[in-house]
Amino acid sequence: MASNLPFKPKKDLEYSIDEESVNKIIQKRFNPKKKQLKFTWEGAKNLLKGKFGTAKQSMERYEALKESNAKEKDYIDFFEEIEKSTDKGLQNLAYAVGDIVTTGIDMGAKMIGKETNLTEAITKIHDENRLQSPETLLGKVNEILVQYSVPSSAGFKIMNRVKRLNTVKRAKALSTIAVGATATNIASKSGYMAGAFGVMDYLGSEPGRGTIALKEESTEGLSGSDLAAARFRNRLRFAEEGAIIGAGFSLLGKPASIGLKYGLMKPLGLGMKYGVGPVVGGASWLLSKDKYVIPTAAKALRGGTSYTLERIIAPLLVGKMPIKTQLPPFEKWKLFSAGKGSSDPLKGRLKKLDNILSWFRSIGPKTGQQFHLTSRAAREIKARSRTIEKYLESIEKKSYDLAKAFKNQHNTKTTSPSSEKHYLDQVLTYLQGGIRNDQLPSLLRDSSKNLKGELIKIKKTFGDMLPESELKNYILQNLNTYMRKSFAIFTDPTYKPDKKVFDGAVNYMSNIIKNNRDLRRAALEEPSHFGFKPAAKVTKYAETLVNKLLHEGKTNGGDPLEVLKKISKQQLRLKDIVKTGEELPTAIKRLLGEENNLKAAVLTTSSHAITQTVNKKLFDRLAALGVKEGWLFKDEARANARGILDAEKIKHVPGLGFLGSRLDRFYASRQIAEAFRGTPGKLDSLIQHGAYRALLQLKVATQFGKTVLSPATQVRNVTSASLFPLANGHIGGGASVTEAFKMTMDDIFGAGKVIDEKILIDKIEDKIRRGVIDENIVASELGAVLQDIKKGSINTLDGLYNKLTNGKFMKTATRVYAGGDNLWKWFGDEYMQSQLKGTYKNLNALKKWFPEIQGENFIARDLFTNKLKTYDDALKEASAWYLRNTYPTYSKVPEAIKAIRKLPFGNFVSFPAEMMRTTYNITNIAAKEISSSNPLLRQIGYRRMIGAYTVLGGAGTAAVNIATELTGTTLEELDAYKNSFAADWNKNAILLPLDKWNKGRGKAINFSYFSPYDVVQRPVEAFMRAHHEGKMSNQDIDDMWMTIGAETLGELFDSFISEPLGYERILDALPRGKFGRGGQKKAGGFVYSDTDSPGDKISKSFAHFIEGISPGAVTTGKKIIGGIEGDLKPGGQPYSLRDEALALFSGIRIINVDAPRTMNYKITDYRRNKLSTTKSEKFYSLENAMDRGGDRLVKEFIDLQEEMFRTQQEFYYVLKDASALGLTKQDIRKLLKRRDMSNREINALFNARFTPFKASDSLMKKRVREAKKAYPDENIESSFFYPRRDFLKIMRRYRNKSLRYKEPGPSLFDRVGDIFSSPTSKVEPKPTNIQTSRAQTPPLPQTPMPDQKLVASAPQINQQTGLTRTQSALLSPSEQVIARRT
Repeated sequence: MASNLPFKPKKDLEYSIDEESVNKIIQKRFNPKKKQLKFTWEGAKNLLKGKFGTAKQSMERYEALKESNAKEKDYIDFFEEIEKSTDKGLQNLAYAVGDIVTTGIDMGAKMIGKETNLTEAITKIHDENRLQSPETLLGKVNEILVQYSVPSSAGFKIMNRVKRLNTVKRAKALSTIAVGATATNIASKSGYMAGAFGVMDYLGSEPGRGTIALKEESTEGLSGSDLAAARFRNRLRFAEEGAIIGAGFSLLGKPASIGLKYGLMKPLGLGMKYGVGPVVGGASWLLSKDKYVIPTAAKALRGGTSYTLERIIAPLLVGKMPIKTQLPPFEKWKLFSAGKGSSDPLKGRLKKLDNILSWFRSIGPKTGQQFHLTSRAAREIKARSRTIEKYLESIEKKSYDLAKAFKNQHNTKTTSPSSEKHYLDQVLTYLQGGIRNDQLPSLLRDSSKNLKGELIKIKKTFGDMLPESELKNYILQNLNTYMRKSFAIFTDPTYKPDKKVFDGAVNYMSNIIKNNRDLRRAALEEPSHFGFKPAAKVTKYAETLVNKLLHEGKTNGGDPLEVLKKISKQQLRLKDIVKTGEELPTAIKRLLGEENNLKAAVLTTSSHAITQTVNKKLFDRLAALGVKEGWLFKDEARANARGILDAEKIKHVPGLGFLGSRLDRFYASRQIAEAFRGTPGKLDSLIQHGAYRALLQLKVATQFGKTVLSPATQVRNVTSASLFPLANGHIGGGASVTEAFKMTMDDIFGAGKVIDEKILIDKIEDKIRRGVIDENIVASELGAVLQDIKKGSINTLDGLYNKLTNGKFMKTATRVYAGGDNLWKWFGDEYMQSQLKGTYKNLNALKKWFPEIQGENFIARDLFTNKLKTYDDALKEASAWYLRNTYPTYSKVPEAIKAIRKLPFGNFVSFPAEMMRTTYNITNIAAKEISSSNPLLRQIGYRRMIGAYTVLGGAGTAAVNIATELTGTTLEELDAYKNSFAADWNKNAILLPLDKWNKGRGKAINFSYFSPYDVVQRPVEAFMRAHHEGKMSNQDIDDMWMTIGAETLGELFDSFISEPLGYERILDALPRGKFGRGGQKKAGGFVYSDTDSPGDKISKSFAHFIEGISPGAVTTGKKIIGGIEGDLKPGGQPYSLRDEALALFSGIRIINVDAPRTMNYKITDYRRNKLSTTKSEKFYSLENAMDRGGDRLVKEFIDLQEEMFRTQQEFYYVLKDASALGLTKQDIRKLLKRRDMSNREINALFNARFTPFKASDSLMKKRVREAKKAYPDENIESSFFYPRRDFLKIMRRYRNKSLRYKEPGPSLFDRVGDIFSSPTSKVEPKPTNIQTSRAQTPPLPQTPMPDQKLVASAPQINQQTGLTRTQSALLSPSEQVIARRT
């Protein structure tokens, strides 16, 4: 039997340890039982009593939580754990502060010749009233936070005062001179943090806590002033260690202090197996006839979220309050002011909580109507701008056709660009009033007339809204002819005038300087011009002013006419007001890059006019709404009376140009005022730094190439989006997919070809205005990042991004990509309108839908236009609401996700977030519809629910069953391949075989890759597969929902923090270390080998990088050529022309299934894992010898057996899966023998028998010899350093143990009720190992009872804890109480 003492006794002292303590140690060490975490109402009630109850109730809870009153439970109560950890932290803090006081008194008394014993007394009081310790990591963290919160605050306050001392400031100044600013700042920050942490540890650490590195002085046997002095010296050690840690924090910098705090999870539905096509209609009709049972159940699901937030979560997050206090309604929280800006602390805390929640809401911090107005305004701008753009596209296409016809007529080789420009210039002349419409070519007349009509409406609205001015009168008097001048300085970030133009502007500005006394004086008196002649001084000043003009144009970002007006008045000293830009001097127009073309003139005239008029209307409406809802005030006094103490005047808001708004004169809380003023965030300013912007540019360019410029991805985008209407039950009649496809194609390619052009453009404008189309997640995210990069940027990277945003080909490619979305959203919108028309026959009937489904009362007037809504308006509004909430919509992405897009890592972060939101909304809205009293609406709800279940489960299952029937490949073969041989991204996916697999070889496709709902479906698939195979313990089954939540969040966050497509190749090639992978590809394989020369490594790395960022079209083209020429892939397999063509035209890539080839990699992994277990040099070393002997060494030996068992068990199932795929035992044996595996090992694996790890006898004996050398004066106990008999017993128990999994216990649905069972209910013990993978640790063997004479000398008992070191290490808090009693 292993000895737990390293040395034999020197004296014959006998004593015995009580049997109960020994049993507890053995149970803890060899058969630990993990306690289940539960949420009980009893625990919640006790928490509220202790924290918010009467003094008597609080004292009762305090007594109950004492260690002396501890009751052993076989589960952990979550609420009791929070209560324990909070009270324990407060008790530790009180003990620490009390100890500081008593040690000071005891030491002071000694100095005046007296002796007091207060330190010992306070220790006794603490021990008698010691509270139970928390048992979970969360509880221990909370205990530390509570204990050190006050001391940390004190530490930082003290150091802030120290920083302000004159002595410290002088020392810092001298240091800066001596060693430089950088070193001084580092030293200053280190000293600041070291001092703060030192104070924190000195004040907050209770006696007996222990130290990390410094040796703590023993206080055993001490009393009075001696005990006080020893405690004081230990407290100085605490402070010293705290100072070291604090200094380290400042050296680590921001990465050590910044963390992600995301946690967002919505309930997920499980899939049904059947129900598509006509079955859906019949089933939904039949179900809709049930008026009571299912609708009642659906209603019960609807109010849970807001109740939980308001009544349970919020009170815990906002702090203490009387238990009877009723929280304000949740929708009111966003109207409060946060922190010190509120007169009510509770409201201030609620506002802080709402600010956090707002980052994860689609509407952000806005009220519902505020969000409706702002999003409607954004869509209005987009819709009106799109209309102008569509007419321009039509005119450009028709002009091209006219020029091409001229070419054919005159037999020229090419279409003349000058000829095409001639027709466009004619249209521009017509818009400016130079010619009549009938003087244009007949092909251009209708489009030009429609465009002019749209422009007149825009100019009229803009002119009417302008304040009384010369500009207003000019526009309104010249509506038919008014056109602004366009300049490249405002439209092209890469624009730079040539030298001749620049010099011409300098000459003009020189004359301005000469004719203006103040400018002339500035030029002549400028110190930097000293030594130049007067004419040269004027020229240099003129150059400065010209550069200022260029700078103003590139960085202003406002209305160009405003910039020109400012330039004209302040720098050019012109008297006449600038109305179009044409009034500027020729030299200045050339400097700014005057553009004389139709498109530039039209967009310059319309774009800012549209934006400003819509924004003015928006802000005026918001002013009225804000006063009504109570977040805007006419003056500061009214705001203060409402409790808003930080009220500010909003003043002028951006985006209005020449227009003002009623909003300007109102007051609001600082947060709301800054939001209106457009205060930029930290990431917005970071983007303007060159290096950061370059990283972001590389990321977005690569993503653009791999999606928008990838033919296969374009195809898959169209086909996979078809699941959006299916998930909503939009199946069968009701709308035409063909019509939707035609409209979408006409939108993309129909410019100048469509007969009813105005009807099409009006429809497009209507659907954009309602948020139905042009909301593709990927295209919108790419566009948003590009705009972030360009915003305020003086010069982008070589004009690349100007090409991406403005190039015709790129625009068309992006439009095509978005068209995949628009096609199905167009169809869905028409389908929903059809359903609603059949359900509600008139406006009065339709009004009931709004409170019942949308959750808001019907508003008779349009909030934006103030027009009365018709039946068709209300119908379209309801349909658009459905689309925006159940189909992925970029404008609904929460701000937290939009902010992440500005980071240089992560790939298309918005898409998984939207799939989560819309999947939840589909089931939630369906539940609302099903609970309706309207049978037709219930039918719509059932269709939606059936559609969702079909997409989330049934469609994949049906596809698999069909594919296996057609090919002859069995479901067992599919499962075996996914278990052991599939790539990680295919393991939990739905795979469809394409042929009959033969001995693990064949072809398949990933159906999940086609499904956009894979991100929410994959975790469920993983669980169901593991449960079906019997590879989950009872504990695993009970933890199902936690597992699904973690897996789903893992899928979500993987998109957020994964390496961007371009960076992955760079990290592959970088040397191995903190960031690089040393030439090893993340996806497998190598970029270069270690033996390559530096030159070869660089060239191979560069080629690898270029291959990674190449557009998808290039990659696809290479594969097609490889298939034609019969070339080989990097892995040695030949390209298949058929497979590559299928991938190109279907968007689905073929998987080459080759289990025998993958088997070689599995053997390598098995041998590596086995070797890492048997190569445990640390096991044989004398490192930490006093702590690694006896039972501890036996436990390590058991751990090694467990690790080896898992390795062999995993590989056994690989062999089993290989057999399921058709490989015979002889086939498998051949593969194993080739890798030098012995027949004995192979046979044991075939028979599912475990071969235990055998410790090296010679190395263990060497360990004993080294121990004797290390402790020459001690009589070594050999069994402490080499418990040989215990090792042999353990090996006998493990030998030939079955590698097969045990059958699972009761099903999930029999056991799920245990989660919320009462504390008194009987809970069966659960297995300890929780494995989400299939590997499960077998139960440990029964451990025999030890001899009562285990030891012969008494171990040291810690005076603070009352326990031996072994008991402290091995026993849980409740077990420690039992040991203390004994």
